[in-house]
Amino acid sequence: MLVRNVASVALFGALLVASSIATATPARAADRIVSPMGGNDQAGCRSVHAVLAKRVIVDCPADQGFDFCFTREVVDQAGVLTGRLEFFTDSSGDAKVQHAPDQVLYNGVTNIVTASGIVRIEESGVFDTTSKDWVGLSKISGGTGQFEGATGNLASFGNAKGTGLEIGTICKK
Repeated sequence: MLVRNVASVALFGALLVASSIATATPARAADRIVSPMGGNDQAGCRSVHAVLAKRVIVDCPADQGFDFCFTREVVDQAGVLTGRLEFFTDSSGDAKVQHAPDQVLYNGVTNIVTASGIVRIEESGVFDTTSKDWVGLSKISGGTGQFEGATGNLASFGNAKGTGLEIGTICKK
């Protein structure tokens, strides 16, 4: 119980800080925000501070072995990752670490479809089945269009019944 309370307090604090950044910073100033995920000093890297809309559960592609899929709209202050997020996971994975019975460890693949191309992301995280809160860490693994060869790291958190935030850095060639 203590672990869940500490995690809830940490998640609430992170959401509070990130939401104040997201609402207090105009879009034209978003490029000057320093990402807590690093990469800001690399040429071609930009900070990502995106709001994730409420998820919509969708049918998974039949031929790819996923069993849980959803979409949500993404609005990035800098406009880099504004588009539609598509998340795919196979929840049958075997966790190697003990965790609370109402918390599910997950790995998934995310695509963010933008007007300039698709960003491919690999995500791992924890989902609390009671509160519906989630927190995830992601690695950008390329994409199409202007995101071909892109790298970077993102952190996301929020609630499955509501919205979330995604922060980090994306680096393009």
